[in-house]
Amino acid sequence: MTTRTVVSGTANDRWLAADRARMWEDAEVVGVERRAAAALLRLRLVEVPDLLPGQYYLVRLAVDAPPGVVEQAYSLCSSPYPRSTEVEIAVREVPGGRVSPLLARQVEVGDLLQVRGPFGFLTWTEHDGGPLGLVGAGTGVAPLVSIVRYASARRLAVPMTLLCSSRDRMTALLVDELEALARVLPWFKLVHTYTRNAHDPSARYRRRIDADMLAEVFETQEHTPRPTLYYVAGPGDMVIATRSMLGSLGVVDDVIYSEDHA
Repeated sequence: MTTRTVVSGTANDRWLAADRARMWEDAEVVGVERRAAAALLRLRLVEVPDLLPGQYYLVRLAVDAPPGVVEQAYSLCSSPYPRSTEVEIAVREVPGGRVSPLLARQVEVGDLLQVRGPFGFLTWTEHDGGPLGLVGAGTGVAPLVSIVRYASARRLAVPMTLLCSSRDRMTALLVDELEALARVLPWFKLVHTYTRNAHDPSARYRRRIDADMLAEVFETQEHTPRPTLYYVAGPGDMVIATRSMLGSLGVVDDVIYSEDHA
């Protein structure tokens, strides 16, 4: 794991593209932490943004090869409370991707990136109620972490259960932070399933998400309130399958909110 901190006065504009319409905001990279699961980038915006937990930003980079500019959406994994100019995104490198290899390997502290947002409707605040059933796979865990961190920062006590699907512990997004929260927040329960490690004792399950798993985690747990809202984020096929399986358990579609993550 590599961590670098901010060095003031060294902003580098090598990634900035022409923006004649002034549609993009410059954000300075003030922290880079490269982990096996993903690179965590902390960005400093010019002004404090109006954010909701679970939203995302578009990130744009100028590149030498055609088309000269590339962009990609990244969900925030940080809490929007307390309000700050700094936000955090998690970037998992996608082999052959146009943006993620640059962000995961080449972007450094002091670089300037162009961002636009926030966007997205996979959001939650205390006004939406609960309890919550959260299901995330891969980088789809990021917006759900934002929701949990927000609830923690606001000192809320809305029951939340997060089911995280990962290949193994090394590729589980923000696993240490989530486990730390689960140890100290009595209203937050964390459940891991690893799809490619049949022996890791830190996971309750060792298979892909299925209807039986969803029923055990959300419907039949003793002393755990049944969710009234569900949030699902991950690869498109996982999201579709999970929505269908929740429906087969009697969860009405109107209380399931979802977002696709590559």
